[in-house]
Amino acid sequence: MMGESCAAFPLNWCAWLELASLSQSYQQVDELNLPDHWIKAFFYAHMDLELQRNKQGLARYQELSTLFPDSHYVQSQMALASYNMRDFNKAQGLFEKILKEDPYRLDNLDTYSNILYVREQKTQLSFVAHNALRNEKYRPETCCIVGNYYSLKSQHEKAVLYFKRALQLNHQYLSAWTLMGHEFVEMRNTAAAIEAYRRALDITQRDYRAW
Repeated sequence: MMGESCAAFPLNWCAWLELASLSQSYQQVDELNLPDHWIKAFFYAHMDLELQRNKQGLARYQELSTLFPDSHYVQSQMALASYNMRDFNKAQGLFEKILKEDPYRLDNLDTYSNILYVREQKTQLSFVAHNALRNEKYRPETCCIVGNYYSLKSQHEKAVLYFKRALQLNHQYLSAWTLMGHEFVEMRNTAAAIEAYRRALDITQRDYRAW
């Protein structure tokens, strides 16, 4: 039925995202009757990242970037693929380019904050956190960014508080469950950490970070 919805209204991206959430493999996708429409290329690229085929996904998004050179969505997806492949230099460069062009954007900036956290760039993470709070404090991405900032300062209780706020805003927010699990590990609360990781895996079995 979802494939029929995509065929009837190809530009309804929400239907494609729902279809992606139900697809566990490319074999299932190939069995669908998908419309011959340019947006199908976005769907396949999205599925590549969902199935951890990051190299293939990055190649697809690079091709799409030649058709949509000013699309911050395409650039952020390229950054996500690079992040998943541990190419933090490329991912950070892309996120910084996006922020320079659109300082009000919050989509996927929690991933950018993960990079700054791993690289211990406290000053830049502080700037991103304050900017996100100023733009929209009631967004799960904002709460995760602030949580990462407090975690980098070793204030793990405050970090957990913000990850819980993110989950109050979106109970299915995968990053918040995983990051909160990391904080509980730091606090030596093993039972709570395991529960947080299990909640993340309940949302999707494909999250390698929670595994």
